[in-house]
Amino acid sequence: MSNKKLSDFKALLFDIDRTLTDTKRNISTETLEALHELRKKGFLIGVCSGRGTPNLINKILSLFPENSLHITTGGSRLINSKGEVLWEKSIETDTIKNLREYINKNKMLAVFFKNDALYSMDPILTQLKKDTWDVIAKNLNEMSNDGVGAVYIPKPNNEALSYIENANLSYKKMNDNFGNPYIDITPKGINKSTTLKKWSKYTGVPPEKIIGFGDSLNDMEFLQACGFKVAMGNSVAEIKEIADRVIGHIDNNSLAKYLIKIIRGGDL
Repeated sequence: MSNKKLSDFKALLFDIDRTLTDTKRNISTETLEALHELRKKGFLIGVCSGRGTPNLINKILSLFPENSLHITTGGSRLINSKGEVLWEKSIETDTIKNLREYINKNKMLAVFFKNDALYSMDPILTQLKKDTWDVIAKNLNEMSNDGVGAVYIPKPNNEALSYIENANLSYKKMNDNFGNPYIDITPKGINKSTTLKKWSKYTGVPPEKIIGFGDSLNDMEFLQACGFKVAMGNSVAEIKEIADRVIGHIDNNSLAKYLIKIIRGGDL
């Protein structure tokens, strides 16, 4: 059992899906109140997410102070709460061009993450435009090949995975809220921990003074770099194995309960 306290740290960074939000993508009132209390006490707070600015700008980033910094797009972007980019690493334009041709040839679905919008085709495009988070989405035919920070592909087959590996890209295999497999593609060598170093440089808070929260495989490197690692009860087994603390399932409001406990002086 850990006897560390919240006061031993200076910042808290949260994955979003199934960590900050429940499986219906809601953030509880108690969680929002806890975040507000952390701000009042002087802690830096932010998100560390595979989602991009177009996902987050209208509904999520406004929940954080204007001076908060956030790791987004699977680690290829560092932004503030206004969505302004402080650091970025994009996939090479020729690589994106070739990937688009491969996806089109094989009649695959994909979402391309740029700073101004998420680019896709139907049926995903229509779903994105109806999203309750007011996602900024555009038709893939309008997209130029520069400035793509990540690519989402649902239900990839082994041939597609082989192509991505040979294209010198990094990717994570995961499952969505319904158990459907997908991959998040980023530039080679880029993950959330890559940008955690940039986050620390801008804030002056070293990784060992950060409490990280996550649940999925794309949180692995990020959590390993943090001074204290918290896994949700709904986390995959690999994340629970590296965690310093495993708390309850997100649908039981467990994040809020945990934050309230440590704010009141309880052990991490």
